[in-house]
Amino acid sequence: MLGTLGLFGGLFTAWWALLWWVLPVSWQTISPSALLMLHLLPPIGIGAAWHSWRWWQARKEQAATAAAAESAEAERAAQRAAARDKHYQQLAARQQTLPCRGVWAHVLATRDEPSWLHELPDGCFWQTQLPDEIDDDLSWPDALAHQLVSLLSEVYALAPGAAWLPHLYEAHPEIEGREQLEIYRRAQQSTAEGQLFDEPHEADCRFLPGSGAIAERVQQVLQQNPHWPGVLICAVDSPYIAQQALDEWDEPSEAQIELARWEGAPGQASIALLFLRDMLPEPQTTDSGAPQSAVDPYTPYWEKQATYGDERWGRVPTSWQSSLYELPVVGLLCPAQEGELSEKSVMQASRQVQHLLAEALLDAALRDYPFSSEDAEPAKDCAEQIAWLVHNSGDADVGGTRLAALSTALHYFGISLNPIDEASNSVRDWGNVGCCRGLLHSALVLTHSARLQAPAVLGHFATERITISVGKPTEVNA
Repeated sequence: MLGTLGLFGGLFTAWWALLWWVLPVSWQTISPSALLMLHLLPPIGIGAAWHSWRWWQARKEQAATAAAAESAEAERAAQRAAARDKHYQQLAARQQTLPCRGVWAHVLATRDEPSWLHELPDGCFWQTQLPDEIDDDLSWPDALAHQLVSLLSEVYALAPGAAWLPHLYEAHPEIEGREQLEIYRRAQQSTAEGQLFDEPHEADCRFLPGSGAIAERVQQVLQQNPHWPGVLICAVDSPYIAQQALDEWDEPSEAQIELARWEGAPGQASIALLFLRDMLPEPQTTDSGAPQSAVDPYTPYWEKQATYGDERWGRVPTSWQSSLYELPVVGLLCPAQEGELSEKSVMQASRQVQHLLAEALLDAALRDYPFSSEDAEPAKDCAEQIAWLVHNSGDADVGGTRLAALSTALHYFGISLNPIDEASNSVRDWGNVGCCRGLLHSALVLTHSARLQAPAVLGHFATERITISVGKPTEVNA
């Protein structure tokens, strides 16, 4: 208000001074009304023009400010949307699961057979052996080969196409690498020849690279070998045979006794897990429904070599592709979380296990992890669905801290399973299975999740370390 008065006061004063003292105006020739207009209209017009210009400038600045604010808000919204998309992309990447098409396990029962062996689901094949059924006269390498032949015979009988898949073996630390592969190759080749396949077969056996959880290692192998349609993961070991080879008069040392308390009595196991890629093409068939290469049984083998169909099936002949394609998914292995474990304090160990379990539940899509509170979906917090625990905490007199840490972490997330009655302690049930321990745990998780149609959690203990992962049935992932 004062500014406007000052503006008009200044304009009138300056104009009148200019009009009276500077401009040559003849006042006698101007009418009173024109004289009045001459004194009033120019200052008023200049003031009005000034105010109009100021108003226009203010509106322009206001529009620029609003445009800048809208642009900044749009940029923030775009950044937020990009961050949200990145968050859920990373979440989807870490929640990728590995479907398993078959579980085969031959194990030595060091105690009474678990009751769940009478409730095996489709796609899971377990056989238990007794010590009296094992030939003690076999050397250790011959015993491994014998185990592998028995295992692969069962695999090839159910899924003949698996004979043409790459076989990846867990490395045995006490046998030289080339010697191991030669043992496995001969056993694999003799098993395939015993099946009397018409198609030529050449054993493809290698070591499973890396260490740690099976799911990540298999996924990495499939990523590095895109021409493979799948893999058969195998592990064979027999600490029982190795123990029998020792002098029966030798007393076990204190270290051996302590190891048995943590790892279990010497056992024996041969495990195989079958994994195929997603979205494999359907095998080509004739109008009669039979595979193309099975139409003419008199086709010479050198002509059958060209009947492999889609290249995504790799070396698997067309006649046996359906034996793999029709295998149902037994269960899903989720990514694992590994970390340190301090066993000096139950509370500290519980916190460490709790952190790893939280990440493992997130990897298994059993825990909600929204980008913001607006995206929260409480229905995704379903960790309480877990119905079984697989672990190797050790014998009852040494594994208390480990089992207590697991139980506390499970209880924290509302998982109310009984860690004794609703759990498999591989140390007590199957003893020391050597290099088969990791594959045995994966086989147990897959079997129990398929049997119960509910997720199962795995706690794999090592020296001052623990790996936690989850296995799920296919319905949970749907």
